[in-house]
Amino acid sequence: MIHELTERFVYMSADGSVDRPILGAILGEDRILFVDAGNSLRHATAFREAVRKEHGYRPSMTALTHWHWDHSFGAAYDASSPLVATAMTRQALQQLVGLDWSDQALDERVKEGQEIAFCADYIKKEYEGMERDIRIALPDVTFTDALTLHLGAVSCHIQHVGGVHAEDSCIMYIPEEQVLFLGDVLGPAIYDGPRYYAARDFLRIVEIIRTYPAAWYIESHHRPVRAEEFWPEINEYGVLAELVMAYGSDQPRIEREWALRMDRELVDGDRAAIHQFLLGEQRQSRK
Repeated sequence: MIHELTERFVYMSADGSVDRPILGAILGEDRILFVDAGNSLRHATAFREAVRKEHGYRPSMTALTHWHWDHSFGAAYDASSPLVATAMTRQALQQLVGLDWSDQALDERVKEGQEIAFCADYIKKEYEGMERDIRIALPDVTFTDALTLHLGAVSCHIQHVGGVHAEDSCIMYIPEEQVLFLGDVLGPAIYDGPRYYAARDFLRIVEIIRTYPAAWYIESHHRPVRAEEFWPEINEYGVLAELVMAYGSDQPRIEREWALRMDRELVDGDRAAIHQFLLGEQRQSRK
């Protein structure tokens, strides 16, 4: 099922049970730009067929926010849709070409530290009951810093932002619709030990996001939200990042100051966020 967010942007909701991120489609008059490729043939096909059924067939392109499997594994199943990504994304995907994706191979790579259990487990779930013919598509068009695609009456500006979640992460802005697709750029690091945020990097990314006059914000594993819902939460986390930078490992003081600034008591989710930011700060101090 697809949802119409604006006149020229539609999407399929995320599904956390199999780690499916939101997939988007920008409906240009000349061509459709699919935002992220999905995590499997089943995922990609369901979305693309629904878009074309409701909005008609047009030539298409696909742009990736970053290389992670849940955003890229669906790309190989539509050869008619050129794939656009950063050169860094292409390099990361190149490392996956030719790998064995059987349960045994996944378990072995987790054991050797080449894969994480979180991703291996969800690959098994998504591909349960279907042939695990995973093919890695490499981008046809690459860029380094930024790229603007003109689709006919609507456009998409893609900017490489980076971050601890994935160093190739991009955000995509649709100025005519005031939609900013964030991918996982605000997510924590997941591949090198316990999940963590880096305070300085978080604040850097937030400042980039502020430069875009968006009405809608889309994080891949959440739901689209309006600016008035997005910014209060992001600003709270910005305050947390500043406190961690100011007070280092003094967790009690950070908790007191953050509760005071937010004018409410902390909940378990807040304490988990503090822990993840402190982990990131500890990692930075060891460098």
